[in-house]
Amino acid sequence: MQFPRLLWLALLLLFAAPADGRSVVDATGRTVQLPDRIERVMPAGPPAAVLLYTLAPEKMIGWPHSPGPAAKNLLGPRFADLPELAPLVRDGKVQAEQIQAARPDVILDYGSTAARYADRATMVQEATGIPVLLLDGRLERTPEIYRLLGAMLGTEERAADLAGAAERLLTITRERAQARREAGPIRVYYARSADGLTTATATSSLGDVLRLVDLVNVADGARSGELSHVTRDQVYAWNPDVVVTNNPEFWDARKGPDWAGLPAVAQGRVYLAPALPFGWIDEPPSVNRLIGLLWAGHTLYPAVYPDDLRAEARDFYHRFYRIELDDEQFEALSQ
Repeated sequence: MQFPRLLWLALLLLFAAPADGRSVVDATGRTVQLPDRIERVMPAGPPAAVLLYTLAPEKMIGWPHSPGPAAKNLLGPRFADLPELAPLVRDGKVQAEQIQAARPDVILDYGSTAARYADRATMVQEATGIPVLLLDGRLERTPEIYRLLGAMLGTEERAADLAGAAERLLTITRERAQARREAGPIRVYYARSADGLTTATATSSLGDVLRLVDLVNVADGARSGELSHVTRDQVYAWNPDVVVTNNPEFWDARKGPDWAGLPAVAQGRVYLAPALPFGWIDEPPSVNRLIGLLWAGHTLYPAVYPDDLRAEARDFYHRFYRIELDDEQFEALSQ
C-alpha cells in the first residue's frame, strides 16, 4: 500500500471538503466521512489513546485502559482521571449502545492496517453510525500521522511541532544506523513476559524500535504475527548478544538459575527499558516509542549515540507529555 499517496489524497480531501462534512481516506483505503468539527474523540485502543493524548488531550473522552498510579503521576491531572471506556467489541459483538452513550464524534484507531483491523473498523462504524478512522501505526510514519490528525482536529500548530520533533528523532536514528552498519549489528532477544518467553517477532510492530536502531531480532523466523511464545532452550540456542526487556518481573527473574547460563545474562548484558508513563519500546506501540530510539541507541551503541539521555528525555516529556521531568522522576522511569 502506498501510504504517502493516500495521506496526501486524504489531506486534499480535507481541504476540499463540502460544508456538511469531510471525506478522508484512512490507512486501509477506507473512505470515511467526518463531521466539520471534531470535539469528542474515542480512542479505540491504547496506541490511539497515547497519540491523541500527546496531540489533543482536551478532545479525548476516556482511556481504553486507565493508567496506573505511577503513570498518572506523569500525566496532566485533568486527563489522568478520564473514565475508562468500554471495549469496542466484546465476544465478537460491537458494544454499540455503550459506544453511542459516550457520544464520540469519531472513533480513532492507530496501529496495524491488516485486513482484520480494517474489517473491525467497518463493523464498528456500521453498528454505531459513528465514523471510525484507522491510521498507520508504524513508528517511521509518525510525522505524517501527526500532520494528518492535526488537520482533522484543528490542531495544526501543535501537530507541526510534534511532527518536527518526531522527524528529528527518526532522522538521527536512521543516519546513525547507516553510519555504523559496516560494523555489524548486535543480536538482541526481546523478553516481554514475566517468564521471558514471550517475544516480539522480527516483523512485529512491537519491535520497531529495535529494528530502526539496527538491532537484529534473534526471533527472526519465529511464527508470524506480533508475538511468539518460545522455549528457554530456544533462547539459549539463539544465544543473543544482549537481552532487552520491558518487564520488571523478568528483570528480577534474570538473576535466577533458569537464566544464569545464558551468556548475555551472565555477562550483565540485560537491559530494562523505561516504562512511564508509557513504555519506551512498546506498551503501547505508539508515539511513546520515539524516545526509546535514543534509549536503545545510547544503551547498546554508546559510541554512536553520545547524546545526553537525561536532557533528551526532559525535552521529550515536556514537548509530548507537557510535564517537566525532574532528576528523581528520570531515575525512577525504569524502576
